Parts: sequence; structure tokens; C-alpha cells
Amino acid sequence: MFFLQELRRRKVFRLAALYIVGAWVVLQVADLAFESWDIASSALRYVWLGAGLGFPIALIFGWRYDITTKGIIRTPPTDADTQIDLSLHRTDYVILSLLMVVAIGVIYPLMLQINDSRTPELTESTQKGIKSNSIAVLPFVNLDANPDTGYFSDGVTEEILMRLSSLNLLHVIGQTSSFAFKNNTDGPARISAILGVRYLLQGSVRRDSDNIRVTAKLIDESGFQVWGQTYDRKLESIFVIQSEIASSVSSQILREIVPLSEQTASQSTTNMDAYNEYLVGKAFTNSRAPGWPVKAAAAFRRAIELDAGYAPPYAGLAYATKFINYSDDETPRQIAEQALELDPLLAEGHAIVGLLQLDEDNMGAEKSLRRALELDPSLGIAYNWLAGALQRQGLQAEAYAFRDKGLEIDPLNPVLTVNVAWRHYRQGNFDRAEKLMLRLTHLPEPAGFIYKHLCRMYDNQGRLDEVIYWWKAGIRANTIDTTEDDAPIEWSGRFILGGFETYAMLGLYPDAAYWLELGLRYIPDEFERFDNRAKLLVIQGDWPELKLQLKTFEQQIKVAYQDLPVSTASVLGWLNILAGNYSFGIELVEPAVDVESLEGKHSLNTLVELNYLHSLAFAYEQVGRDDSARDLLLKLQAVIEPMATSGKLVIAETFATLALNHAMLGNNDEALRAFEKAVELGWIDYYRVLNSPVWATTLASPDFQRLLNEVKVEVDRQRAIVEAADAEHDFRAEFEQLWDSIPETNENP
Repeated sequence: MFFLQELRRRKVFRLAALYIVGAWVVLQVADLAFESWDIASSALRYVWLGAGLGFPIALIFGWRYDITTKGIIRTPPTDADTQIDLSLHRTDYVILSLLMVVAIGVIYPLMLQINDSRTPELTESTQKGIKSNSIAVLPFVNLDANPDTGYFSDGVTEEILMRLSSLNLLHVIGQTSSFAFKNNTDGPARISAILGVRYLLQGSVRRDSDNIRVTAKLIDESGFQVWGQTYDRKLESIFVIQSEIASSVSSQILREIVPLSEQTASQSTTNMDAYNEYLVGKAFTNSRAPGWPVKAAAAFRRAIELDAGYAPPYAGLAYATKFINYSDDETPRQIAEQALELDPLLAEGHAIVGLLQLDEDNMGAEKSLRRALELDPSLGIAYNWLAGALQRQGLQAEAYAFRDKGLEIDPLNPVLTVNVAWRHYRQGNFDRAEKLMLRLTHLPEPAGFIYKHLCRMYDNQGRLDEVIYWWKAGIRANTIDTTEDDAPIEWSGRFILGGFETYAMLGLYPDAAYWLELGLRYIPDEFERFDNRAKLLVIQGDWPELKLQLKTFEQQIKVAYQDLPVSTASVLGWLNILAGNYSFGIELVEPAVDVESLEGKHSLNTLVELNYLHSLAFAYEQVGRDDSARDLLLKLQAVIEPMATSGKLVIAETFATLALNHAMLGNNDEALRAFEKAVELGWIDYYRVLNSPVWATTLASPDFQRLLNEVKVEVDRQRAIVEAADAEHDFRAEFEQLWDSIPETNENP
């Protein structure tokens, strides 16, 4: 009882109440402010933690001290004389200093955690600055009673976006990036920061029989509504509605009204059924869902049957047809030309023509794609195609510039992101490449191949534990719907196979074998099945088993080796050399790989072919053809050296390949320096090299052994991380729940 009275006398209860009210106010303000400052809502837990840890500090202060008009004084004891000196003594200053240090020790690290909660893509976009005339058209919400008609609201969004993009004074974000926020609940501040825009156009579409209501509103990055309008029209007036919205929005941003006559008549149709089928085709094309080319092409054909003078379906059909079997009577190019005959100003038509010209006329492709971007600067993927046309003409710098421009217009376009990220990666800008890739993983529905490329990137840096992490994330994020008859189960198999090699590189062979065999259940191609099993045997160095597997496979294929595809012959020759079948391996590899064709190429595929050629040089040595081996190695040196010194492929594997080539030529000092650089860049292919007969002589050097031992320490460290994660969470069991509906097959679906 005395203690409670003493707490009341020392006003501890009052201070506790004031602290709780103050903490509640801080939490409310933080909840409102974090979104504006691009801080994830999950960071609020750190504010709660800080408030909780600060509470006992406040109680200690309240027990010992009072705050008066004269400052801080000591709380008087119960029986204190009124004349007692309550001023602070030296010990009080020490106590207050300690309380302050403890408070700072609590608050400072929590502030760092809150700051780290800013997502990578937000930090990057805010640094770039936001253009005052920039806008993103977010997918309009489908309010139709039938949710399956969402393609109609998407079509309305696309048409409005296209019309706004034709205004040169506007900076309009591309469709791929805008549509990444479909059905997303993020606030305007976060979306604006990610996309780097000042304005967002949002809206909804509701159809009722032959009537349509479109609601649109323009908001700025703070969420303030600049303009809004509701349109009630007959369904056949949809094109007029789209033009009205585009005109109203542009007048708000640019203070000038865009006339409705700007829209060409040929891009419209009075046949709403044709328009509806066109939107269905576009929905399949944009989704890249299983079997999309066939489904999209069928919808575009129905649109054309309903209105043969409606140009956009022809462009869509040309693109979809490119990915399926077609007859000489109706090629994708011919269909695209029909679209341009109907509408010479159709940007999509010019873009498709440019894409189709890439393999035959690079200058023609360039011309078509430049015209497409003049007509629609927001057509993000066209920048990528144009860059391809320029690269094939040797205009590398200009190609880079167009891809960068495309990524600025369409910052979340996965194809552009991957291409730009790999360019930075090859040039040694690893952090920039990583940030570009990671920001796409924050999207509501990331593209599946982003995870594949992210894993490859980490693999090339020797960050195998992160490869496993993102491989698992990719499987979780890309579980496919197998309820449809044409679900491509091969896709699932290759995604699963993405992890087995990494487990093997960490020496976790049982796990590698588990995921290998599980993935192969969904792969119908016999050579692909054999090749993946051989990869595991190569890493393990199980040459007797590899020799047995080779013999079995060669009996199965029953094909003359001279009739094999070049890529297949290269692999079989390489494997035969590793298994000790030197003469036969030479016979397969020699005609399959041309050294001169590799000159000037700086890609990961080039490194793979160099690996085959090093095995060929090794085989020459084993059969006594030393002159042939040296001649080949000197040619390889002329290919590899520029790759390492030009700055175009600054990765660990490049320098490991260079080290092996130097060592096989007897240049031991140069070999050691190259291998040191490889290790510095994250080279970690320990088990494959340790067990390889091609590397055996090189690794006999004590200096190479020392470096290899350093790598083994890092392999073991990452292995422990992966083992701990797998022990904590049974991913195999989770996987079975995710994928148990996928049937096994040996047939090509």
C-alpha cells in the first residue's frame, strides 16, 4: 500500500499516463506519415518497439525526478524538510546521462531499421526526381457483375493510355509498368514513387446491358484529387468516352485541350462485338498465360471477322501468330502489313513490322520501330526491339541509350529490366543490376522469369545461399493453375530443376538428387533428362556412373552422330571426354565448335562453349596431340583475354576460364593472378572443379590449393545457411502442397 502511495506522490502514474498518450499520438502520426515518406507499413513495429522499450526509462525518471518551472529537480523523500536542497548533484547528472545513453541506444538502431524499410525501388525513383508532366494510367477497376469481363476495363485503360501517349508534351508511363498495380492496394504516394510520376489516373468501368458508366479521376502523388468525371453513355460511344477522358486529363496537366478529332477513325469500330473480341485477345497477349498465342490469335480472328476494317486486331494477330505454326499463305508479316494498310498511323502495327524484320533487315526494322515510337512513345517493348536492331548494326552505345529510355518510360517492364540489368552486371556494376532486378520482386505479381534471372545473377557472383532463397520464392510466386487442360507442365519442371544444381554445388547431393528427379518428372525430352542427370554426376565427379549413363543413352537415341544438332554433339563430346572416352569425345566436339566464331562475343553462352573447347584441348593432350592442344589454347587465349580486359564481361567465371587457359599453356603466374581475381569476384564452383580431370594439373599447384581452400570455407558457410533454413522450414512439404496437382508426363503437352 505504501508503495502505491509513493508512486502517486512521486507522480509516476501521471507520467505513465502522459507517456502512453504521447506514444499513441506518435504512433498515429507515424501511421499516416510513413506512406508519404515511402516507408513500408511493417516499419511501424519498430515504433511500437521503441515506445515499449522507452516506457521503463520514463518510469525510472518519474520515480527519481520532477520537472518544474525551474527545471529538473530530485523528487523529495517522504519526510523531507521544506528547506531541503533538491537541486541535481553529480550523481544525478551521471544517472540522467546513463538514461539518455540508454534511450539513444534504443531509438537510434530502430531509426536505422525504419530507414531500411524504404524499399529499393522507392529510394531509386525518388533520387531521380519526378517530372511535372508525368502520369501513369492505372488499370481501371472492373465493376461488372461478371468478374471475367475484366478485359473490357483493361481495354478502356489501354485505349486512354495510348491516346495520352500520343501527346508529346506528356511523359506517360508504359502499360507494363502501370498494369503491374492491377488490384493493388498500395496508396498513391507509394505507387507514384515507384513509377516516378506526379499524376495517377484511376477509374472504374461498369457495363449494364447496352449502357456503360466510366468514372475517372486524376490525383497527384499526395492523393489530392485534381480532377474527376463520370461518363454515362451507350456502349457504342466507348471511343468518344476514351477521347473525352484523355482530353480532360491533358488539359489539367498541360493547360491545353486536346481535340477529339485527334483520334483517327480507323482505330475505332462501331461494332462493339468486334471491339470486345479485340480486348479479349489483348488480355491473353498481356497475360502471357499458358497457351496465350493460340487463344489470343483466335480472339483477334473473331474480331476481324466481325469488322474487317478494324486495324488493331490485325497487329495483335500478327504478333500472336509469330509464336505459333503458320502457313506461307498468311505470314505474321503479311498480317501486320494489312494492319498498316488500314491505318498507317497505328503504332503497334509499325512495331510488329519492325520486330518481324529483325531477322532479315535490321535497317528496315530500325525505321519501322522508330516510326512506332514517334506515334506512341509509351510503347515500352518497342524500345527493346529497336535496341536489338541497333545492336545488330554495331551501334552498341545507341542501343544502350534506347533501352535506358525505354526503362525510363516503362520502369517496371520485365524484359527491359532484365536486359538493362544484365548489361550493368556484365560491366561489373553488380549493385545497380541487383537493384533493378529486386525492385520487380516487390510487385503484386512479378514475372516468373525475373526469379530465374535473379538466381543466375547470384549464381555468377557465388551467392549460392541467395540462389536457393530466390529459387524458393520463385516457386511460391509462380505456382500455375493446372485446372486447364493445356497447362504447360514442362514449365513447372524447368522451374524445379533450377535448384538442384545449386544444392549440388554446395555439396548437398541428396537434396540435389531429390529436386533433380522431381523436376524431371515433368520434362518429356530424353536428351534434356539425360543432360540434367549428367550435370549432377559431373559435379560429384562420378565418372564410372557417367560412362555407364553415356553408353545407355547412346543406345537409346539410335541416331548417327553426324546427324546430331551442334549443341547436342558438343555436350555429348564434352561428357565423353570427362568420362575418359577421349577419341570419341574429340570426334564429337571438333566439328561442333568454331573458335573463330567466338571472337568478339562477350556472353555467358560463350563461356559455356569455351568450357567444351578446354575439354577438347585436354583430350588432345591425353591422346598425344600436344601440338593440336597448344594451337587450340593459343586461339582460345585470343578470345578469352579481351573478355577479361574489355570490361564487357567482368564476372568470376571469365577469370576462372582465363586462369585455366593460362595454366594449360604453362603461364603459371598469369594463371594464379586470374584465379585470384575470380575468387575476388565470388567464384565458388568448388566441387565441379575439384573433381574435374581437366583442372587436375592446375590444382596441383600449392598456390591454387590455398585459394581453393579459401573457397571451400565460403562454400561451407553458405551450405550451413541453406541447411539451417531447410531445417527450420520443410520446403519439400510446402512444395508438395503447391504442386501436387501437376500430373507426371512423358508427352509433350
